[in-house]
Amino acid sequence: MSKLTVATIRRVHERLLKFFGKTSKPSREGGTTGALVAGLMSQNTSDHNRDMAYADLRRQFPDSKSVADAPTGHIAKAISRAGMMNQRAPRIKALLGAIYEFSGDYSADFLLRIPHERAFRWLIEQNGIAEKTAAVFLLFESGAPYFPVDTHIKRVLPRLGLFPAKTPALKIQAKMTKVCPPEIMHDLHLNILYLGRKICRPRNPSCPDCPLREICDFAGG
Repeated sequence: MSKLTVATIRRVHERLLKFFGKTSKPSREGGTTGALVAGLMSQNTSDHNRDMAYADLRRQFPDSKSVADAPTGHIAKAISRAGMMNQRAPRIKALLGAIYEFSGDYSADFLLRIPHERAFRWLIEQNGIAEKTAAVFLLFESGAPYFPVDTHIKRVLPRLGLFPAKTPALKIQAKMTKVCPPEIMHDLHLNILYLGRKICRPRNPSCPDCPLREICDFAGG
């Protein structure tokens, strides 16, 4: 399986869907703005530490306005479990300020109402919101056709033979966004992520247990 095609993508999707089942949209307290703040904290940290830090932030500051009004040092202390707090705290304040400037309140729902291309551009203009975070937000919050690539997907797709080894994540994201049928992006993204976490691990992958082993270059090699 050396060529990225719609047929190949659908084949991978169908096998993973049969193995893992239909996925559900992750929910997060704080709505769209909460999703962006958590996304900003997700880079270079584990999902567990991000979630713990976001929960700490919500406990100390009950809404986005209270976060925006808080001193940067207080925000940094609240999100310390995510790491890089002295960088992330001012970015969170700046993000909330940009949301308020655009919409007149602290809701990021406006990003779901404008064309997704414009929303994507707005997001990546914000300090701390990279292309992957923007794609995650738009896929999960609005169903827009973006295919985020995290460390697991960056490992799995080249192993399958869909991309050369060491292909940059953003190149994979751009190509998958272009080729993958929009209606399967949500389920396929999450199911490849599950596969990478549970079976196609960086070390000692469990190839005999993998639903893609018969069509995988890595397992076949």
